[in-house]
Amino acid sequence: MKVVAHRGYSGLYPENTMTAFIKAAEAGADEIELDVQLSKDGAVVIIHDESLERVTGKPGWVRDFTLEELRTFDVSVLYRGEFGFNPIPSLDEYFSWVKATSITTNIELKNSLYYYEGLEEKTIELIRKHGLEGRVIFSSFNHGSLFKCKKLAPAIPCGLLVGHADAGNAGLYVKSCGMEYYHPNIATLTRETVENCHANGIELNVWTVNDMAGLLRLETWNCRGIITNYPEVCKVWLARTFKGAYKQEDRS
Repeated sequence: MKVVAHRGYSGLYPENTMTAFIKAAEAGADEIELDVQLSKDGAVVIIHDESLERVTGKPGWVRDFTLEELRTFDVSVLYRGEFGFNPIPSLDEYFSWVKATSITTNIELKNSLYYYEGLEEKTIELIRKHGLEGRVIFSSFNHGSLFKCKKLAPAIPCGLLVGHADAGNAGLYVKSCGMEYYHPNIATLTRETVENCHANGIELNVWTVNDMAGLLRLETWNCRGIITNYPEVCKVWLARTFKGAYKQEDRS
């Protein structure tokens, strides 16, 4: 089972920053999950909320600032300088770093509360620029955005994100959409849904898993990946609990 670092190593470091991504790699994460939006001047930037306020302490919307302006905001304001100044990264910057590692990337397209025209095209353009077609997954709560990705880049796998209510007959639904993955909330996921997905050839990446009971349950259910804020804890626990099946690897 893959350990996917949720917004990087977000349990200990400022989320969706290069610091959090580098620390996730050092912790042995198999994959990094991150969120993308568009700046005012059309750059693909990595940040979760459409609003800047929660992570920077400043008012305003991501879409109303240029990349240069967004780079002046400190995403780690809640950490009171513990990790220095952490600007909002661009996806181009992240790809320049991650392509030198063996880590794969789960890219969540933040196209639900505000639809960014061209987000899919620009993201795919950057993936191709860095030669990462075989090392990325798309996910989104906006399933229409994923349909567009499939049309533009059919070979890149996609995962349908669902919220706090599990989808009925999920495996057949995902399969009928032409997607490869189902990304449910662990709080509502059942064994029946997992079995339904597997029966339809669909793999699961489950969010957000930060406790050992959840880890054990999803490993037993043979899920593809767990999305967690604490990748190092999960890697160590899995290695100790399932000896021989897991090992820490050099991700640099």
